[in-house]
Amino acid sequence: MPACRLGALTAALLLGLLLLDLPPVTGTGAEKMGVCPELEANLNCTEECHSDSECADNLKCCPAGCATVCSVPNEKKGSCPQVDISFPQLGLCQDQCQVDSQCPGQMKCCRNGCGKVSCVTPNF
Repeated sequence: MPACRLGALTAALLLGLLLLDLPPVTGTGAEKMGVCPELEANLNCTEECHSDSECADNLKCCPAGCATVCSVPNEKKGSCPQVDISFPQLGLCQDQCQVDSQCPGQMKCCRNGCGKVSCVTPNF
């Protein structure tokens, strides 16, 4: 197939996609680590993002009803350290978190020695 014919075909294809009013392709669409939290529905249906790559830092592009927003993921990298239940834990014996996103920095929400969960430094 001649090069000029291939160029015309490509141009026609691109024009067809533009006429279909498809959203523009942005970023690589690379999936970031973590899981989107369950968010309240945004009734304005605002699309803040189309993929994780459009969100800053470790934020993920998450559904919020008919909208999409950049949000802190629930699960962070690393695994929770083993808990030695035969050795009593020092500190408060109460739940400090429910999901990883409630913990600062790289800390994860993990079970502690008294049957509750707290923010701890994970194993990598």
